[in-house]
Amino acid sequence: MAKKPENANYKVVAENRRARYDYAIEDDIECGIVLEGSEVKSLRTG
Repeated sequence: MAKKPENANYKVVAENRRARYDYAIEDDIECGIVLEGSEVKSLRTG
């Protein structure tokens, strides 16, 4: 199992466990989006 991230703000949103079992994953790619204004507000409210 992977180590827990040291950063408290880090959160895994999705993980494909079957792909990690069936294939040799050589690299991980981290990507994200920037939310602004009303987008952030709507996510916080749920």
